[in-house]
Amino acid sequence: MVESCLVIAMLCIILFGILQVSYLVMARDVVSFAAFASARAATVGMREEFVGRVARVTSIPAAGPMVNNTFVTHANISRNSKPGNAWDAAVAASPSSDQYWVEKYNIPYYLGVRQEDELSYWLNYYNWLSLDTLITAAADRATDLVYVNVEQDVPLAFPFASGFYRANMGTMRRPGAPNAEVPRAHFQAGLSFEDHSALYLTQP
Repeated sequence: MVESCLVIAMLCIILFGILQVSYLVMARDVVSFAAFASARAATVGMREEFVGRVARVTSIPAAGPMVNNTFVTHANISRNSKPGNAWDAAVAASPSSDQYWVEKYNIPYYLGVRQEDELSYWLNYYNWLSLDTLITAAADRATDLVYVNVEQDVPLAFPFASGFYRANMGTMRRPGAPNAEVPRAHFQAGLSFEDHSALYLTQP
C-alpha cells in the first residue's frame, strides 16, 4: 500500500509536469505568433494601442478561461459540454463551441472599439486581469524598420508547481476561486519588419 501511494504520487507529479510543459511550449509559440501578427499591424502604420490589441487577440490560446461577460460564461460552457464533446468541437473542421462563436463575433468589435475602457466588455480573460500575466506589446520605429517586442508571463498552475519553481512569483486570477500566487514563466519575442506605413497612410 505504501509503495503504491509513493508510485502513484510520483506518476501524478510526472503527468502534471508533462501537461504543464506542453502548455508552456504552446504559450511560447503563441507569443511568437503574437509578435509576428503585431509586427504586421505596426508595419502598415497601426497605432501602438492597436498593436497591443492585436497581440492580445492572437494570444487568446494562452489567455486562460474567458471571464464572465454579457454573452457567455466559462462556467456555462463547462456545464453544457462534457469533456469528450468539448474536445470534439475544438478539433472539428467547423468549430461549434459557444466560446468559439463568441470570440468569432466579438474579436472585430474588440479590435475596432474607440474607447480603451470598453475593451473588457467585448473580450476578457483571466490572464488579462492581472499585470503579472497580461501580454504586452511595444512598437519601436527606427529608420526604415519597425521593431515589435511582445512579452507575457504565463502562470505555472499545475499542482505542486511552487515546490519546484519559485524564481518568478506573481498573482494569477482563477475562476471560482481566490487569487493565487503562483510561479510564472516569462516569454518574450521580438520581430523587425520594414516600415511600410508610408504606403498605407495618406498625408493631408
